[in-house]
Amino acid sequence: MPKITFVRENVQVDVPEGDGIRYPALEHDVPVYCGVKNVVNCHGNGLCGFDRVAVSPAVNTNPLTFMEKFWLRGDLKKNASMRLSCQVQVFGDVTVDTQCK
Repeated sequence: MPKITFVRENVQVDVPEGDGIRYPALEHDVPVYCGVKNVVNCHGNGLCGFDRVAVSPAVNTNPLTFMEKFWLRGDLKKNASMRLSCQVQVFGDVTVDTQCK
């Protein structure tokens, strides 16, 4: 079972292979939406781009989805590990740096 380590929150979660990051994060009180975006978001449908996280290593995740390429087009130039938590599928151990402080 892959392990997701949320660095900022010091939380580790075991997930089934192919599972996402958004639901395990929310189930363990790890914030993926900052401020008012916690209420105003697309609830994991990839339509808002608000649930940005840095995920590494990339080899343990699925390739960027179309929605990620669209929403993260500016961020990816600065940080290639930026992803949307609702779009990532985990296939091996990963570390996740959330953007909420």
